[in-house]
Amino acid sequence: MMAPTSATADSILQAARKAMAERGPGTLTMSAVATAAGISRPTLYRWFPTKSDLLAAVSAYEETQFDMGLQVVVDSQRTRRDQLDAALCYLITYLDESMMPDPIGIDPAFALESIARSLQPHVEILVRLLGDAFLEVPAVRRGTLSKDQAAEVLLRLAYSHYLIPHPDTDALLATIRDFAGITRRPARVRVS
Repeated sequence: MMAPTSATADSILQAARKAMAERGPGTLTMSAVATAAGISRPTLYRWFPTKSDLLAAVSAYEETQFDMGLQVVVDSQRTRRDQLDAALCYLITYLDESMMPDPIGIDPAFALESIARSLQPHVEILVRLLGDAFLEVPAVRRGTLSKDQAAEVLLRLAYSHYLIPHPDTDALLATIRDFAGITRRPARVRVS
C-alpha cells in the first residue's frame, strides 16, 4: 500500500471522514468513498486495498490532525498557563468540529472503540506538547497527579462531551478550566 501523503490520499481520507460522520463506519462502502472523493474505485483500492486499511488510515490521519492542530495552538502561547488554557479550548473545539452528530446513535461500538483507542496517543501528545504547563494544574503542582494522569483526566472530561454532548460547550469548558486551575477565560480556539 502506498503511503497516504498526496492530494489524492487526502481527498480520500476527507471523503471517508465525511461519510463516516453521516452514516457511521459500519455502513461505509468503498464505492461511496470513491464517489465522494471524485476518484475511481481502482484508484481508491491502489491507495487503500481494504476497508480496514482505509479505517486505519482515517484514524492515523485524525491523530496527526489533532497533533498538528494542538502544536500550533500551544506554540502560539507564551506562558504555561496560556498554553494549558489554549490546549483545553482546542480539545473542546476539536471535538465540536470533528465528532459525528450522534456518534453513539450511529455506531456505538465504533464510537467507543475509537475513543478508547485514541486516549493513550492523545495523553502522550498532550504531555509532550504541554510538558511543564501541567504544573498549572493544582493536583500536579501538589504532586497528587502526574502530568500523564492530569492529561488523562482532562481528556476524559473532554471526551465525555463526545459521548454525551453538553448543551453549552462554553459552560463545559469553564468547568474543565476550573478543574485545571485556569481562571482566565479567553475566546475559544478555532480548529482549521
